[in-house]
Amino acid sequence: MFILTDLNEAAKIAMRDVVGLREGEEVLIVTNFEGEVFPIAKALFEETKALGGKPVIVVQEMKTTYTYAERIVIEAIKAEPDIVISLSANKMGKDPYGLNIGYVGRDGKKYQSAFDKLMDGDKRIRGFWSPTTNVDMFQRCVAVDYGAMQDTASRIKKVLDEGKEIRVTSPAGTDVTISIDGRKAFCDDGNFKSPGLGGNLPAGEAFISPAVGSAHGVIVFDGTIDLVPKAVIPKEPVKVILKDGYVVDVIGGEEARELLNVIKNGEKMAREKGLKEEEINARHIGELGIGINYHARMTGNLLEDEKVGKTVHFAIGSNYDNDANALIHQDCLVMNPSMWVDGKQVMKDGVLLF
Repeated sequence: MFILTDLNEAAKIAMRDVVGLREGEEVLIVTNFEGEVFPIAKALFEETKALGGKPVIVVQEMKTTYTYAERIVIEAIKAEPDIVISLSANKMGKDPYGLNIGYVGRDGKKYQSAFDKLMDGDKRIRGFWSPTTNVDMFQRCVAVDYGAMQDTASRIKKVLDEGKEIRVTSPAGTDVTISIDGRKAFCDDGNFKSPGLGGNLPAGEAFISPAVGSAHGVIVFDGTIDLVPKAVIPKEPVKVILKDGYVVDVIGGEEARELLNVIKNGEKMAREKGLKEEEINARHIGELGIGINYHARMTGNLLEDEKVGKTVHFAIGSNYDNDANALIHQDCLVMNPSMWVDGKQVMKDGVLLF
């Protein structure tokens, strides 16, 4: 029987076992008063102190996909604390300099935020981000067997890294094929102990960015879909028609119309920034993710739902290889999927076969 961990114990596990806090390290916690994130930030502050770290909490008003983070928040990140934690009621907010000019990392790539540049480009910080988390979720889904999770993620990564093409089907009607030729998978598996490592808490997915323009077929989202500023379990499955990697139609009820509006808003924002049509990727399929946190359950909160076992999710919008940037990234779930990699079945009705 699963025993619910109290909030401070979950916070201790996050700081000790996930980010591997060392004595004297600086920890920046960015949060809001809205929602249930502030009590979690407070618990992380307390447990960081107890473990010998140096925590600072910065509180800003709630941000969404469409709004900017406060300047002082971005400056605090630029100060390069050892660990950066984002506990936002919705989103941390965009970085205006990154969006309009861009930061160049030590790897020579351009990044849309100081956070991404320091994490991915320079590998100078580590941490985790938990948008829309709540106390119940944090207590229930953070105290897990990270060794087992990391083993599962590693096995999935090996299969995906060696593959060239993925086909996914589902009982609701999904039948989509994507190329992963030349791509490498990522693991959000709770191992964020070294500079350059970070991911969600709750953790629990392995994911990959499809080759640009490669997705074709139909995806039927019958699990949680990411709208702005909410996520919902659709009353009627949402069918997305793809051509050459991009969404050409969204069919279904009210949630389908809302998802299409999110996509159109992403396109509108990109055009207002002066991007060329070929640079607008708001309809692109940017991610295929596989949920592997077996303490997670479907609640209508995407942060948890995309980690649920026996599900996969696809993201509409930006990808993780930074070659199809967009101003949105909308994760949406497919229930009980089956999957083939290069013609070999690796998942049946959500159950991994390897």
